[in-house]
This record gives sequence, C-alpha cells and structure tokens, in this order.
Amino acid sequence: MLRTLCLCLLAAGLASRAAAQETSALINKALDEQVKLDLNMVLPQAMKAISTQTGVRLEASPAVWDLLPWGRDTNITAKIENQTLRQALELITRKLGLTFELRDEYVLIQPLPALQRLTRRSTIQELLALDLLASTPLNLKTDRPTLNQLVEAVDGRLAEQKSPIALENRLMDKVRGDKVIYVPRNATLLSALESLVGQSSATWYPWGTSIVVLAKEDQVRRHLARTVPSLNYRQGQDINQVLLDLQNYAGVPFVFQPGAVQQIPPESRMVKASFENVPLQQVLEMVAAYTGLGYVIKDGEVYIWNQAAGSAPANREPIVGFIQLDNGLQVLIPQSMVPPDLREYLRHKTQRQLDTIRQMMRQEGFTPATQPAGAPQNSPDL
Repeated sequence: MLRTLCLCLLAAGLASRAAAQETSALINKALDEQVKLDLNMVLPQAMKAISTQTGVRLEASPAVWDLLPWGRDTNITAKIENQTLRQALELITRKLGLTFELRDEYVLIQPLPALQRLTRRSTIQELLALDLLASTPLNLKTDRPTLNQLVEAVDGRLAEQKSPIALENRLMDKVRGDKVIYVPRNATLLSALESLVGQSSATWYPWGTSIVVLAKEDQVRRHLARTVPSLNYRQGQDINQVLLDLQNYAGVPFVFQPGAVQQIPPESRMVKASFENVPLQQVLEMVAAYTGLGYVIKDGEVYIWNQAAGSAPANREPIVGFIQLDNGLQVLIPQSMVPPDLREYLRHKTQRQLDTIRQMMRQEGFTPATQPAGAPQNSPDL
C-alpha cells in the first residue's frame, strides 16, 4: 500500500512538472509573437491589459511597488507596434528601472538590482539615469579592463552623452583597482557596471544625478542604516524568524557560522520586544546582545556567529548600554565612547541598582537555585 502511494505521489509530481514546462513553453512562444499596444494608465492596469490581450500572465514582486516613484499609481504611456511582446516588455520595464523573468506559469516583473540597492523609493531622475545606462553601449576596446579602467570608461561615456548624469567614485583604497573584470564586447554601461558587481568587492547605485560606485561593505552599512517601521515581538518570536525578518528588511544576505543559532541557550531563543522607527543595525545589535550572537559586515553580506563558540572572525566592541535621545531615538553606546571616569560611575550606578533588586528579592522571599559567586555554600545571605 505504501509503495503504491509513493508511486502515485511520484507520478503526480512528474505530471505537475511536465504541465509547468508546457505552460512555460507556451509563454515563451507568446513572448516572441508580435503585439500592438496602446497604453496610458497606471502600471497595474497596464499589466492586466497586456495579460488580457496576449494571454500571458504578468505578476510584479512586492519590491516593485516599494521602489517606483508613485508605487501602484505610477503611470505609463506607451504605443508599440511591429514589436514582439518580449521586446515590448523590455522597453516598458527598462524605462521604469525594472526587468522581467519567465517563471513556470507567468512572467515576473521585478526591480533591477541597482534599483534594489537604492534602499528607498526612486525618483524620476534616477529612473532616467538607469534608462541611459541601459541604452548606452560601453564601446570599450578590451574585454578585460581593470576595475579602475572600467570605472573611468563608464565615467567618460557618460560625459560624452552631455547628460547631467555623472559618476561619483567612492571606492578610495577599499577595493583593488587593478583587479581584472571580464566585460562582454557588446556591453552597455548598465551591464558593464553589473559585471563589476559580480566580479569584485565594488557595487553601485543611482542617486539623483549621480551613479555612485562604492565598496560592498559600505553598501551593506547603508542597508543596515535603514529605519525599521515596525517589528512587534511582544508575544515572543523564535530567533530564527527574527533574523529572517531582519534579513528581509535589510535586503542583504545574512550568512551564518554553522551551528551559530543552534548554540543559543534555550532561554535566549525567544525574543520578546517591539521596535518602531529604529535603525536596523540598532535592532541587530540588541538582538545580538540578548542572544550572544555576534556579527560583522563582510563583502556584501552580514556574517553572524555565536560568540560563545570563540570563533569570531573579528573582535567587535562591547556595548555598554543604550540611551534614549530627546527625539525618542535609542542609541547603543560602545565602550570606546565612554570616558574612564564615566565607566566607573556607570559601574557604581549599576551595582547600586543590582543591590536594590537583591533587596526586592529578599522582601519577596525568593530563594535562588544558585548562590552568588564567592558566597559560602551554607550562607543564608544573598
């Protein structure tokens, strides 16, 4: 009976996969057929109109609405003739800083990687900059320039366009400028810059009339500086879900030391807190302090380890505490910011507060299972 059930499930899975492949093939065929489009409406309505006319289902990732200048109210105007649906979608999405990808049963519209690196809602000027990059060939004489040569070539081509868009190089000495980057001969400025992202420790994003080139480490810090609008864990949330939420908000990968989360003590695995309008890095610091995790910003990622394991890739400064500013912002205070005289005062005040809590414990008749360090085993004095 069990073998029969397994065979039925396998057959159902194979049939589902075959159906998905067939649907994908039909969508591919439809993408290469000519269409005539006359659009003047907001993007969601335009997507629905295209789907109705061509039979190809269009879906947009949630990030599209977060990054477009007016979200779902972003209007598009396009009159397209003698073009395939694929070419029409390329034209429409390119103008909006978007791209599309064929899935099994639909076409997914999503932001260009550079738009995702912006970390906020885009402006019309930034979409125009991305369109200029995507439509301008690099025309480089070599397909293996160094990183510095590639950045200079993009800067030069932008200057030739007599456009207000200019390249801003913030790399300094953080990234090797002599690293060779492979760039296809027919590369546009956009694809050339993405080659730089894929083959080096540098990255880029549009900002107003600038194309900012910077180290991936600095880009991760930009993402962690974003404000978390609201995270409510008052009822308690497992640390795995909390870290997943923070990763999703950050938009950068969190890479974990093997076993780091599993080594968190059971009593520290459940996070009970709420955060509103707090910088993401501050939330990460608080979670790390509570769970015993540590983290470091590496090349394009946040590496997380368990400090109890003693294998931290870099020593991170201990946090003394946090204070609330007059505008309500809570700021973590690293030890290096506290002068020696204030450290002594903080220790004094902390000890006094602990003594007050110990007195409350006595008054409530609470008997701890363990004795304070240094106290005789039979001492009744807490």
